[in-house]
Amino acid sequence: MDYSKAFAISAAGMDVERRRLDVAAVNLANAQTIAANGSQAYQPLQVVARAAQAGALDFDQMVERGLDMMPVALVEPSGAAPRSVYDPSHPQADERGFVSYPGVDTATEMVTIMSAMRSYEANVAAMTAARAMALKALDIGG
Repeated sequence: MDYSKAFAISAAGMDVERRRLDVAAVNLANAQTIAANGSQAYQPLQVVARAAQAGALDFDQMVERGLDMMPVALVEPSGAAPRSVYDPSHPQADERGFVSYPGVDTATEMVTIMSAMRSYEANVAAMTAARAMALKALDIGG
């Protein structure tokens, strides 16, 4: 049995989850940043996982081409609208007294971090199980 496919699938899953964790951390780090006058504000990011090869395949074809269908994690702007906070004493406030912050929802980002960590752990467990089965098969066959 070829265990390299199981290892590759778990590794691809871990890569996607690591990117989700990194992007959520960057979004949280920039949640309170304010754009200086005339400059571009921070745009929150999101991770979009897509199959490396797009196309409608049935289940049997997906199993046959398993390694060709590995997910690819793309980082894209989320398109979230900035949030305005009324603070007329702030030096970056506009003429109406509002300060514009990035549209980062901290609760959503924290849930993303927790979900990514759990999914990463599940992929590690799957890789560990595949490794244990491979070692056991070698013991039995040897």
